Amino acid sequence: MDQTSHVLEYKCPCCGAGLAFSGSEQNMTCEYCDNSFEVEAVKAYNDEAEQSVFQWESQPQNNWTEDDLSHLRTFTCQSCGGELITDENTAATFCPYCENPTILPARLSGNIRPDGVLPFRKTKEDAQAAFIKLCKGKPLLPKNFAQSHRVEKITGIYVPFWLYDCSGTYHGRYKATRVHHWSDAHYRYTRTEHYLLTRQASADFASIPMDGSSKMDNTVMESIEPFDYSQMVDFETAYLSGYLADKYDVEATEGQSRIEQRVGATLDASLQSTFIGYSSVLPTNRQLQVTHGKAKYVLLPVWMLHTKYNDKTYLFAMNGQTGKMTGTFPICPKRSFGWFAGICAAVTALVSLITILAV
Repeated sequence: MDQTSHVLEYKCPCCGAGLAFSGSEQNMTCEYCDNSFEVEAVKAYNDEAEQSVFQWESQPQNNWTEDDLSHLRTFTCQSCGGELITDENTAATFCPYCENPTILPARLSGNIRPDGVLPFRKTKEDAQAAFIKLCKGKPLLPKNFAQSHRVEKITGIYVPFWLYDCSGTYHGRYKATRVHHWSDAHYRYTRTEHYLLTRQASADFASIPMDGSSKMDNTVMESIEPFDYSQMVDFETAYLSGYLADKYDVEATEGQSRIEQRVGATLDASLQSTFIGYSSVLPTNRQLQVTHGKAKYVLLPVWMLHTKYNDKTYLFAMNGQTGKMTGTFPICPKRSFGWFAGICAAVTALVSLITILAV
């Protein structure tokens, strides 16, 4: 089915080149003439410019299946006329020919328009420096792994997130014991006291995040939390310029179980903190009730870094607002063996010393 869509590109008022949002300056910047402009000023300037309208191009070739075509979209770059092919969820990208940032506003309009956006504050250079710092102090890391030339790609992405507000009530029943030991001249005694504990905790939760993109690893996204939502601003497409962005493909209702797990874990930890002075505490029954749930749709900034070692790709992610980074590292077999051998030698020497002193 044919559709009419717009391609939006923010132009520099001075030289006409494509503008990108700068996380460090919190303004729209031009890398060609080095000028900087406020977001609202650029938006007003570009609103006056005529936007190109075009029809979807048909694909008559038989080598594309209907299922393939249903997930691909074709656009034309306004700067150079090059063809852009994206998937159905891409909302901001770069032209592969002239590298100008391009925004596809139809992907973020109507009922899928974000409620807010958290602008980037960390730059690409910040992400590179954070990667180098994260690699330091790791004795098992292969030599030269952290060198900058090994980072093949650093990409700033606005990741779609759902922020949930809800109330939670948690009921718990636990079996607990207190064990006492004492002795006299003839015997050693042990007395075990048994208790049945009941606890209840209630709390209101605001802005519990869950990424709304099936492309993103949930564990990775959770590991770069928290974000400071007090810096959230109303959504404007200008903030996307210079970065990639996707719209959500995971519905808000699909996150219910994950949100309940996080709420339950938080309230359970609150109850566990009240168990003081017991030798053991075991749960027998726990019930969680979540009410007044609602979700809003926002875009959060994430830097993604890809690096290769021995033909295997390693992924790192950095919070584009706070700079918190996470990722997985390769282990050098030679260094691992040397490190383990060193520990064994140290333990052997210590045991020998203790034996000598004992004699």
